[in-house]
Amino acid sequence: AMNQAGQLLVGTKDFKSFASAADKREDTVRTIFRCDVTLSEANENDWIYIDVEGDGFLYNMVRNIVGTLVEVGLGRWRPEKINEILEAKDRTAAGPIAPAAGLCLMWVKY
Repeated sequence: AMNQAGQLLVGTKDFKSFASAADKREDTVRTIFRCDVTLSEANENDWIYIDVEGDGFLYNMVRNIVGTLVEVGLGRWRPEKINEILEAKDRTAAGPIAPAAGLCLMWVKY
């Protein structure tokens, strides 16, 4: 379900609902090239890897996306709710912000 929800984020869209409420930029349109969710089981610990690749990100956008995908993964929201969140253009429509611990910038491409 999380991967299905992640695929609904792919494309050029207005991500205002996923930006920090403190982010006052007017242009909140970004392009997500991929948003893949992978479950890895290692050493009896379950890890969820969420890879988000895009042309740029708003402040706290990825953390808010992760928090929203977790809501889907826990079964609290259905994957299709992503479309409603995007249409709302309101930070309160999306899930809670994911903690910074565990978030890792893997690479930057110019």
